[in-house]
Amino acid sequence: MKKYFYTLFILIAGCSGDNKKTIEELIKEGNLEELQQRRSNLIIQKGQINNELNEITEGVSVLDTAKSFVLVNTIYTKKQTINHYSKFQGIIKTDQNMILYPEFSGRITKVYVEEGDQVSKGQSLAKIDDGGLYNELKLVESQTKLAKTIYERQSKLWEDKIGSEIQYLEAQTNYDIQRNRLESLKQSLAKTTIDAPFNGTIDEIFIEEGNLVSPPMMPDQGNAFRIVNLNKLYVEAVIPESFIGKIKKGAEVLVDIPVLSKSFKSKIKHSVSSINQLSRTFKIEVSVPKNNLDLIPNLNVEVNILDYSNSEAILVPESIVSEDSDNNKFIYIILNQKAKKTIVETGYTQNGMIEITSGLSLNQTVINEGGRIVKDGQNVKIYNDNE
Repeated sequence: MKKYFYTLFILIAGCSGDNKKTIEELIKEGNLEELQQRRSNLIIQKGQINNELNEITEGVSVLDTAKSFVLVNTIYTKKQTINHYSKFQGIIKTDQNMILYPEFSGRITKVYVEEGDQVSKGQSLAKIDDGGLYNELKLVESQTKLAKTIYERQSKLWEDKIGSEIQYLEAQTNYDIQRNRLESLKQSLAKTTIDAPFNGTIDEIFIEEGNLVSPPMMPDQGNAFRIVNLNKLYVEAVIPESFIGKIKKGAEVLVDIPVLSKSFKSKIKHSVSSINQLSRTFKIEVSVPKNNLDLIPNLNVEVNILDYSNSEAILVPESIVSEDSDNNKFIYIILNQKAKKTIVETGYTQNGMIEITSGLSLNQTVINEGGRIVKDGQNVKIYNDNE
């Protein structure tokens, strides 16, 4: 009915159009009433035309499949796990890395091991000429044995009230002197052999048979052997004090060894309880598994320590997070087939993904590819590969 009335009105107006006076003529005649009537008619026509134009536009929008939109690729928010690691520089160490020095002066008569040999605690590594000390020891052993016999007999006589106290005391003193002398010779003779202080590997040998050696007067002088226990390795790292509450004993650690292109997982076995006043750092120690990675002391490594974990995180590609002029971070979601700008707050990153801590919920459609070119409220069409 509306369209019929409007069409009829146009026809009537058209038919009478030829007899209408012009605006100029009406103004010259001073015909205000006619001018007001014409204005009212035009206002009615304008409203009707606008209404019909809106209806036509909506119809075109429904039927025209070639209307303007942006093709986008999307992802759907879901629960994911994020593990954040902080990276620090570390070094392989061992408490059993020792330089052995000769404790007796003389000539090396025998070296029993070679570099790389596995040795046991107490095993002889080299022999130093004792300079007749062994023969002297045998003599003193005989003298001590005689002094003991005399002392025991004199002691028994003294118990039976036979002999003088002086004889008893002399026998006792002589026996004590011989025992002490014998013990001293045994200790000196033991120093003519260089023994392994613990189980380990002979890393370096600094002496040869025939060399004259003596106890060193200064550090790093007169070295004989270096022995290392590669089964007692650990990683030491220096951590800034700002991590004091995040990094604790038992935390998961991933250790990368760049020069070997290898890595291993472990845990923090010890964390120092004090802060270095000069560097404002603290030390940690990380256990090293049984050495099958060719690790050696003083090897530089990268220590990645787990300091944050969330098994119910919402993650999106870091590349789709933008920042506006107000320094707000935002992404675009799809709502009613249109792009909607959504302000978000972010957390840690992981392998190119970033955690959204606020602004998104589960099962929302987020624009991935195309998120940099769409505008808020713009029509979009999804072209996901699996659709």
